[in-house]
Amino acid sequence: MQKRSTCSVIFCLTALGASGFSASALAELPPIKIGVIGPITGPSSDMGLSMIGGARVFLADINQVGGVLGRKIELVERDDLAKPDVGAAMAKEMIEKDHVIAVVGFGNTGVALPAAKLFQEAKIPLIVTGATGATITKSFMPPAYPVNYIFRTSASDALQPIVILNDVIDRRKIDKIAVLHDDSPYGQFGKQSMMTELERRKIKPVLVESFKVGDQDMTTQLQHAKDDGAQAIVMYCLAPEGAMVVKSAEKLKMKLPIVGPWGMSQQTFIDKAGQGAEGVRSSVTFIENELSSVSNQFSLTYRNVNKTNHIPSAVAAAQTYDALRLITLAIFQANSVDGVKIKDALENLQVHTTSTIVSRYFKPFSPTDHEAIALNMIVMGEIRNGKVAYAYREDASSGSIARTKKN
Repeated sequence: MQKRSTCSVIFCLTALGASGFSASALAELPPIKIGVIGPITGPSSDMGLSMIGGARVFLADINQVGGVLGRKIELVERDDLAKPDVGAAMAKEMIEKDHVIAVVGFGNTGVALPAAKLFQEAKIPLIVTGATGATITKSFMPPAYPVNYIFRTSASDALQPIVILNDVIDRRKIDKIAVLHDDSPYGQFGKQSMMTELERRKIKPVLVESFKVGDQDMTTQLQHAKDDGAQAIVMYCLAPEGAMVVKSAEKLKMKLPIVGPWGMSQQTFIDKAGQGAEGVRSSVTFIENELSSVSNQFSLTYRNVNKTNHIPSAVAAAQTYDALRLITLAIFQANSVDGVKIKDALENLQVHTTSTIVSRYFKPFSPTDHEAIALNMIVMGEIRNGKVAYAYREDASSGSIARTKKN
């Protein structure tokens, strides 16, 4: 298989040890430890497995060219079980026992927040690659903390509702919307962001109702939506519950457009929802698109490295790969593995990325903006024949270069 280019010329030369070290000296240098944490088991395992899988693709790429600063990268993998107390315990272990210099991951907002506080206080940069609660990066900005060590390469819930409603209201001309959400921190934050965007548009939803995480039947909420004249269902929940919304709609023979956040692009949702998943749309940053050489190569490499025939969550895998690439670029720029210097470099990256998946980032972060994903970088995916495809042809043709954050 032909290998794709994984770095810029300058970065590759430096990574290969072109910085004055002898080959024997390079061999003796200890590896650089970077943590990868996510819900590898449990209801959110699509995210965690894909984060680990994307990280392993990155590891194979970076160590093939010698690592960074003449040192190989070592991943410290941890399973947070989608539980806040476990996530915090794993964060503490990474800091005190494993001595990681940076961390990527977290699939759940409620898990990310307490763990992020520990990394923040230890001055260890964290790039969140799955969880999307808008509060995650904002919680650590001044004046709460003098400087912020928490970054993100996933699409904030401050942005996803805009993309979702652009699709439902602006493109499909539907304004009678029912909002259904779960009662987790993720669902609550997402619902609030959705309501803020609806209010900005001066549109009142016909219904806003919640359900519990783990619920298997949402026919009551959907019957209310039907009775109130809903013409579309917008949901904010995790993939398993999203699938139950679809299955419940099937029971009621409701054939309305259903749209949700990026979790509805995960394999768990497609498998559990079955035929009912067809036509469901979600806001995503990445789609496995065989027409794109970058996307196709990443998908093929992921399958090869992880010995699997599919990516459970292509979005989580790509966002984690990109986060690790940005961290190593920051290490290279800072010429250091010190957390403070890596953070400073992330806020002022001077090189264009040439080997990332979601976007070709240039200055993705600043001291006042730790969100790598901007509004123009999120597209609508639609499930067709059991796979996620672009909802709109123009998005398929624009590619990652066109979807670059504007500074």
